[in-house]
Amino acid sequence: MSTTPPNEKPGEKAEPGASWNQKEEHVLPKNRLGIVLFALMCTTFLAALDQMIVAVALPTIVADVGGGNSYSWVGSAYMLAAGAFGPLYGKLSNMFGRKPILYSSIIIFLVGSALCGAAQSMNWLIICRAVQGIGGGGIIQLVFITISDIVPLQDRGRYSGAVGATFGFARQAHSSVLVFQLADIMIRTVWLDHCLVVLALAEHVSWRWCFFINLPTGGLAAVLLFIFLNLNPHQKRPLRDQVVELDFIGLVSLVTGVVCLLIGFNFSQTSWSDARTITLLVVGLVLLIFGGINEIFTTRSAILPARLFKTRTTGIILITAFLHAIVFFAATYYLPLYYQVLGASATGAGVRTIPFQLGAAIISIVSGIVLSKSGKYRVIMWTSYVLMTLGMGLMITLDYASSDAEKEIFPLIASLGIGCLLQVPLVALQAAMPLKDMATASSAYMFLRTVGGAVGIAVGEAIISTVLPKKLSGIANIGSLGLGDSAAALNDSVSKIHLIPDVTLRNAVLHAWSRSIATIWIVCTPLCGVALILTLFLRAYSLSRKTVQSGDAKTVDDPEKSIEAPSDTDEDGTGITTHTNTIAAAGGRVGQG
Repeated sequence: MSTTPPNEKPGEKAEPGASWNQKEEHVLPKNRLGIVLFALMCTTFLAALDQMIVAVALPTIVADVGGGNSYSWVGSAYMLAAGAFGPLYGKLSNMFGRKPILYSSIIIFLVGSALCGAAQSMNWLIICRAVQGIGGGGIIQLVFITISDIVPLQDRGRYSGAVGATFGFARQAHSSVLVFQLADIMIRTVWLDHCLVVLALAEHVSWRWCFFINLPTGGLAAVLLFIFLNLNPHQKRPLRDQVVELDFIGLVSLVTGVVCLLIGFNFSQTSWSDARTITLLVVGLVLLIFGGINEIFTTRSAILPARLFKTRTTGIILITAFLHAIVFFAATYYLPLYYQVLGASATGAGVRTIPFQLGAAIISIVSGIVLSKSGKYRVIMWTSYVLMTLGMGLMITLDYASSDAEKEIFPLIASLGIGCLLQVPLVALQAAMPLKDMATASSAYMFLRTVGGAVGIAVGEAIISTVLPKKLSGIANIGSLGLGDSAAALNDSVSKIHLIPDVTLRNAVLHAWSRSIATIWIVCTPLCGVALILTLFLRAYSLSRKTVQSGDAKTVDDPEKSIEAPSDTDEDGTGITTHTNTIAAAGGRVGQG
């Protein structure tokens, strides 16, 4: 039996509540996991690092090719393409196999990198960045789908936690240089010292090498994957049959809806009342709602199957992943802004967020190890949301006069909860799904996190552009400062605060800014609380799986954990829903599917 699920046909949909059961076995292909994981992390690293490269190199790029009025689209194009194609990668990997989609994504990303490096105009660079985004988005999703194919479920937390840690490290560098760049929404990974390398390339060699440097590294990772990555044979079906079954209405609705929504969010940086912004957001929302309704009633192979939300556990995990992304991205973008308002430079703000970012990264690794050893994802998620709610609640109290300890410890508490939830919910989602839905469920998870991140950034921007002008208008003589009231003008005014000569007036402006940012935490805290309440209703599926090593007649089993028949109720009173797998000897070679 293939690790890659058979293609889904109309009428073969898993029933609501379906999970891993005795009719399924996970056949593990033989792999040198150390080498394969290294290559997978390299590709993920490149896809994420590329956004940071643009962030720090943009001033040099604009000076060379011009087009300063369009500079934000250099990043937005990447995010837009990656987010728009998000719902499609899992479905395509089911149709054509993991390797073709993974390799295609890497090739598209590398081709886009080469074209970006050769770009002679800003418009051409923006187009090439979109090409990069298509490849980068596919890389990130296929890495997690591939890990689910080659790693036993009970060990998956350890490997996913390592990837999640690189996501956390990324935010450290990104947040220090580009607080309001909506384009960074897909990025989770950048190492601080690489930021210095990028700056050196941009300033002393050429900004073009910020893109060309992807080619040898990405090429090496692709070669390693081509040589060492083994997957079970893909169960091929005629392309005509698969195309006929594909839900094109849902695909077009979801992709177009996401594109409109994300472009609308990008325009909102100029003005939320602009007709373009309102039109795009409304059209995007309507298309997403229409696409969602279509997914419920379609008889074709849905892009985001409605049954993912009909199972209590999977529905809760997907909804809470969306809520977590809102809070995570809002904190990632606006916590550095808080430090900048207090007078820190962009680099200084990045340094101040080290406890928040590294705390999330380190705890992601720890939570993955704990999950692999204990299998208790519910306890981890409950604890995480408690810490997240507590930390965000404490951050509400932060003002310009708060102590240094409060400014660092309160975000650190929130980050401990945030970090645990970077990858643990994905493993829990996979534990509750049948094999045939593994890729689709993982793709849906990533897609909702992407949209949630966009919403989190937009909500924060909306709060600041709405609340801050009201607070500033109550300050005497504020008109003499010429701060403006548009989102862009308010963002630009941050650097002017400490130039205000009158101490009383300056402190009043600092208070208005810090309390406006605190309003974001006021919105985020209840979302954490809602997510915590929802997770109380999660079922605990066992992570123990009897698996067959491809080519062997031996099973890979965890003998210390008992496994019982699947049930929607707790058979043993422990609150754990467990599963039994009937194992047959698996023969055959490891394929290249």
